[in-house]
Amino acid sequence: MLDKNIEKIEIVNQYLVKHKDEFNKDIGGIIKDIRTSKKISIEEFSNMVSTSSSYVCQIEHGNNGLSLIKFLLICNALKEKPNHFLNSFLYYDDDNEDILFRELQKGKNISRNLINYMKNKY
Repeated sequence: MLDKNIEKIEIVNQYLVKHKDEFNKDIGGIIKDIRTSKKISIEEFSNMVSTSSSYVCQIEHGNNGLSLIKFLLICNALKEKPNHFLNSFLYYDDDNEDILFRELQKGKNISRNLINYMKNKY
């Protein structure tokens, strides 16, 4: 059983690495959606996360990945827990333990489906 789980984790991780640009766009889109829903301007938000407005735009459009520190600053500024952004991209989560693997087995482009699943979940 453990070998099968390791194999599943490896498949999911390989997918995430191969599709990191999509992942960055999806995470950036979630950040932008939350920021705009809270009516926080880019200028105000960039000050809250100690960066420039242009860098925030790059993040929101998926043109830049996030360091862990920048990600935590963003979570704090938006008053959101990190798992709000990440649950659907993690293999082991009580609510979606096999969703990534099942979708990969179907040969789908799962990135957008997972984002929609996550948005509907929260």
